[in-house]
Amino acid sequence: MRKTLGLCFLALTLTAATAHAQGLFLEKGEPGTSAAVGGAAIGTGWSASVVPSYTYRGMFDVGVDLTWYGYNNSNSDASKLSAIGAMPFVNVYFIRAGDDTAKIALPVSVSGTLGVEKRIFMGNGSEPNPDGWGLLLGGSLFRRMDFTNTFAGIPEIFLAYDLQATTWHSAADGANAAVHNQGETTDYQHKVRMFFRPNMAFRSDKILYTIVPYVGYQAGFAVGANLGAIF
Repeated sequence: MRKTLGLCFLALTLTAATAHAQGLFLEKGEPGTSAAVGGAAIGTGWSASVVPSYTYRGMFDVGVDLTWYGYNNSNSDASKLSAIGAMPFVNVYFIRAGDDTAKIALPVSVSGTLGVEKRIFMGNGSEPNPDGWGLLLGGSLFRRMDFTNTFAGIPEIFLAYDLQATTWHSAADGANAAVHNQGETTDYQHKVRMFFRPNMAFRSDKILYTIVPYVGYQAGFAVGANLGAIF
């Protein structure tokens, strides 16, 4: 059972917002506070998230991604397992296209992302529940296109290194066991996340509404979307 659940949830680590990058919707020098909700599906798993964040003068974002993970295969023991994840993150906007003050002029904007996630699992029956953590380190290339005074499209490519570690509080088995300590086994997974996100923004008098659908690869085909508002 430990192996089955481990493979399922080590594959299901798609944080719905993937460190929600609200700053790409803002101009350099423009601050903002946002709230976003999102959902994602990968294989036979799914996730739902809430993401509050703050942008300082369009230079960097700080926030936390709160996510619920579930598994929807009723024919597997993993259907009873779920997890809650909390991922503090920061996005830094290194270069913005069209910025006359930048030392390097590029046709696209460049940003970097760092997030660290703690995951708490539930529903492992008579077996002790595992726990885990993850590290997300990557970057984005994006280009803002203003179609009207109130609507903008921002196509983005996101690429990241994704480290996931899950600790099982039971007798160790399996060839992937990397650490053994008093009946604990920690499995490490090194992955790549790659997404295309056709971001969209709609501006009202005081609020900027955002829509972020995305599709890509993370241990298999992945698809999701976020809806948010920036104040």
